[in-house]
Amino acid sequence: MAVRLPLRTARLIARDFEPSDFDAVHAYASDPEVTRFMFFAPRTADETFAYLERMVATQRQVPRTVWELAVIRAADGRLIGGCDLTLEQPREADLGFIFARDAWAHGYASEIARALVRAGFEELGVDRVFATCDVDNHASARVLEHAGLTREARLDRHKFARDRWWTSFLYSLRRDDWLAHREG
Repeated sequence: MAVRLPLRTARLIARDFEPSDFDAVHAYASDPEVTRFMFFAPRTADETFAYLERMVATQRQVPRTVWELAVIRAADGRLIGGCDLTLEQPREADLGFIFARDAWAHGYASEIARALVRAGFEELGVDRVFATCDVDNHASARVLEHAGLTREARLDRHKFARDRWWTSFLYSLRRDDWLAHREG
């Protein structure tokens, strides 16, 4: 099973990352405000380059378990962020997203998150989509809720990154709940 690319929504196109995406990716990945709630610190140019190399390498893996995609605004063709579904286990996918600051508050994250949830269930055949977000990241929490995920738990000090322990909310959506919501 695979995500059919490019993934299209009303306003966005999600496609595999390419090495030529460096400038756009580095612009948001090096922004301290954008990475504030990420487990990685603002990236250096070398770190962004290494990230893109890793993402291109994941595209060739068989079976593919990482669908980390560039998000392009269809209206102007600009790369405005990234999104991903990562198969942590054979039947569950971890959902994530990151957007350039000037793309915030336009509904893009919710739009692409809904598309990824659909792709996870319909194309990858997963039984569960989940995500975590920092307890103080209210914008990401709203995105996850708009995508249909429900807060299940608070994970106290569950991840050590950037020289500190992180406390996050766990969100998830199961296939049967997603189907019931779509049919109802």
